[in-house]
Formats: sequence, C-alpha cells, structure tokens
Amino acid sequence: MADGLNPFAILTGASRGIGAAYARLLARRGYDLLLVSRDEMRLTTLSRELETNHRVQAHVFIADLAQPDAAHQLFVESRRYRQTPDMLINNAGFGLYGEFVAQPLPRIQEMLHLHVQTVVESIRLFLPGMIERGSGTIINVASIVGLLPIPYFAEYAATKAFLVSFSEALAEETRDTGVLIQACCPGQTETDFHTSAGFRPTSRISMQTADQVAHVSLAALRNKHPVVTIGWQGRLTALVIKWLPRRFLIRTAGRFIRTAARSGPTA
Repeated sequence: MADGLNPFAILTGASRGIGAAYARLLARRGYDLLLVSRDEMRLTTLSRELETNHRVQAHVFIADLAQPDAAHQLFVESRRYRQTPDMLINNAGFGLYGEFVAQPLPRIQEMLHLHVQTVVESIRLFLPGMIERGSGTIINVASIVGLLPIPYFAEYAATKAFLVSFSEALAEETRDTGVLIQACCPGQTETDFHTSAGFRPTSRISMQTADQVAHVSLAALRNKHPVVTIGWQGRLTALVIKWLPRRFLIRTAGRFIRTAARSGPTA
C-alpha cells in the first residue's frame, strides 16, 4: 500500500450478498474500497454505511461488467484513487437454471463475458502492477459447482470451472512474486442468487451465510491455498469427486438439480 494510506480493495458485485459481506469485512479491517455494481441505490447506501461506521473511503462505480470494455473502464476508474490496488475481488456474477437449449443466447453471452472475459481482462490489467510492487491479492469468487459439470446449470458451472482452473494456474505462475491468488468456492449461500437463477433449493437448513463465506475466504489467505472450498458442502464435494465415478456424479447432480427446481423460482 502507499505510505500513509489505508489499503485499497476493488470489489465487483458489491451491492448485495457475498460482495456486500466482503465489503463490510474489509471496511472493518481499515480498507478503502471501490465498490462496483449496476445497482446504484444499494451501492450508494452501502457506501454511506461503510464510511459512517468505519471511517474509510468507499467509492462507488456504477457499471455493467457484462458489457464490452468493462474491464478497461474499471481499470481507468480505479486509477483515480490508487495506482495499484492491494486487493481485487472478482465477485460479480449470476446464474441460469434450465436446459441449455432453452436459455436465451444474449443471456448466455452476458454470462460468458461477465464470468470469464471481464475477469481475465481485469486481472491482466491489474496483476502487472501488483507483481511490480511485490504484493497484492486477487480473489475470484467461483463455486463448488465449478468442481464438476452440473446439468441444468451447465453454463454457470462451466464458467466457474474456468475460474478455478485459471486461478490455480495463475497462483503457480505468481508463487514467488508476493501476489496471492485464490478461487473461493462457496456452496449454497443465503443470497438472492437462486431467485435470479430461477432455482429453488430443497432446503435452506444447510445453507451458509454470505458473511461466513467472506470470513472464511479472507482467513484462508494466510494459508495461500489457491482453491478454498467453504463449509461442509465444499469439503464433501471435494471428497466425492476424488472417490466416486465422474459419470455417476454428473448424472446424480443432474437429477438432484432437476428435482430441486421443480417448484420453480423462489418467491
């Protein structure tokens, strides 16, 4: 960080859920923030809350990161506040539930751009400065569904699998640079993700909170693990993938997802 300044973090998808949980936890730790989202009202409210409660600077950038050139716009905006951030958290994302052939092509393209292209371009823009400085952290919020192909969440799971693979590879490339890279893989979490995806979980009892995800993710940076699975769901998923046949797991996952969503989107 620059002398005399608070550490500075960029956080996408910051207006709600896991993103807002990261923001509150980092503000509590004394980070100044650049909060990024399309939701101006929620983002502005969160910014005021953080500045009032924690006496940090919480800047707001209203942007749709699924659009072309979004990563470059984010890079330019961030340099208004710091030359290089101390932390970049790529959290923005959404889900699509249902058969692949039933999904609108424009929505699929938005997902691919948001989850893959914008993340890759953002890291390519911010990572050189971190390496030159010899410190920095990048967290890519993936999912435990990125550990296995998931029918009826095919596009979403595939993009999250990309984030896991990409993060692991970059973590090795940057191992001796002072930069930490993590793929955070939560299981089912209490956010509005399922509502927007059109999917109703069978039970909320096993869900973790967004605060728990953010806390475990940041705490795990001490161990420098490139992939962090969160909660018992993550540990169980990693275990069964290791020991059970892949074809069996994919078919079982497909049946589970299809059954869980029969009642339609959560109200």
